[in-house]
Amino acid sequence: MDADLTLDIRNLQTHFTADPGVSKAVDGVSFAVRRNETLAVVGESGSGKSVTSLSAMRLIPSPPGIIAGGEILFRGRDGQVRDLARLSERAMRSVRGNEIGMIFQEPMTSLNPVYTVGDQIGEALRYHQGLDRRAARAEALAMLKKVGIPAAERRLDEYPHQMSGGMRQRVMIAM
Repeated sequence: MDADLTLDIRNLQTHFTADPGVSKAVDGVSFAVRRNETLAVVGESGSGKSVTSLSAMRLIPSPPGIIAGGEILFRGRDGQVRDLARLSERAMRSVRGNEIGMIFQEPMTSLNPVYTVGDQIGEALRYHQGLDRRAARAEALAMLKKVGIPAAERRLDEYPHQMSGGMRQRVMIAM
């Protein structure tokens, strides 16, 4: 894999068992993303954009879904290239959230309405980086500031419904 590539998806095939037969939701998708590059995946509803993204993150529910073929080559921060399609679930959990993530169009489906955004960001930091509560809160505040949340100190203790949609998306980016 080219040293400048971060993600190289080659001939991805994601299928779902259906009654009767198999639905080939993604069949032969290939693309590459270079370091510091943004890629937009555009297509009509049902064309496989979400299934492709969920496959790259290994978030396809199995059953009924399966990555039937192809490679999902990802270069981690350590420079090592891994085929995410072949990683164990345990190894994938250490990559997901630490090195790659997904921000959904509607963040309210990803944020828990009964916890403050600071608690939710802090939980991810404690889980993925092993920080204690105090350090996780300080890092959560720094991340909110980094993504441009106004009055980040106050917003840390607010609930998702108290924020605009754009702020909720920035919270997901911070997370």
